[in-house]
Formats: sequence, structure tokens, C-alpha cells
Amino acid sequence: MKASVLKKLKMHAPLRSMKRLHGDGGSGKEKSLFFSLNLTTLIDAFCILVIFLLSNMNSRVQTIQENQKVVLPVAVQTEALDQGLVVRIEQGQFYLEDKLITKPNLAQAILSAKKTTLSSLIIQADRQSDYENIALVLRAGGQAGYEKYIFAVMPGT
Repeated sequence: MKASVLKKLKMHAPLRSMKRLHGDGGSGKEKSLFFSLNLTTLIDAFCILVIFLLSNMNSRVQTIQENQKVVLPVAVQTEALDQGLVVRIEQGQFYLEDKLITKPNLAQAILSAKKTTLSSLIIQADRQSDYENIALVLRAGGQAGYEKYIFAVMPGT
């Protein structure tokens, strides 16, 4: 009676079923495709993959509307823009989120916008812009407490 219980347990052992899959075990007459598969590890791997994909889809990316008057410089190595405050320099004039800002009010406008936006300042300057104007935006951003400056460029080859 004990032999029959052990025989049943032996037939359901994972290693025994693997031998039956390859055909080296048993009497040699039957080649069964029965094998045991542990789904727990596959489900764990699938859950990790889904969580990874969902976290990458949730990343924040800034989109900037292309302006006909502003010709952005071309860069070979580019990255997607993070969320941030966009300052556009167009023909010597400053635009903060598409609102015209005068030079004396630039630092105050960036400081007041800093309270509602994220910690990066995106500078969208024409490739023919003077360095003085770009330096003015950088100084105003520094006074407002920005630590990350991003220059908007067009991807090149």
C-alpha cells in the first residue's frame, strides 16, 4: 500500500516529468509532452515589466511650439525636454510663456512664474540672438532660484 502512494508521488515530481518530456525516462514506449511549469516567476517578471513601462510612460515631457521667427540652433546630441518655464528670445524681445516682457521686468516676471512652475528654465533663443540677451535671461533665472537651464535646439545629424 505504501509503494502505491510513493509511486504516485514519483510520477508527479518535476524532475520525473522533465525526463518524460525528453523521452529518456520510463519504459521508452511513450513520449509525453507533460511538464511542470512554475508560473510564479513568470508572473513576477511580467509585473515588473508592466510597472517599468507604466513609470516610463508617466514621465513629464515639455513640448515647445515652433515659431516661424525663431530659428533654433541645431545640435547633434539632443534629449527630450523636461517640464519647465519657457523663455523665448525673439529679435531682442523676451517672451515668457508667449507673453511679451520688457527687459527691466524680466527678473521679476521669472521670479513670479517660479512659484507656479517646475525647477528648470527652458531658453528658446534664435541662433542669431546676442549673448547679452541670453546672459540677461540666465542672470534673471539665477536670481529667481533656477538651478537647471535647458537650451531648446533642433535635432540634427
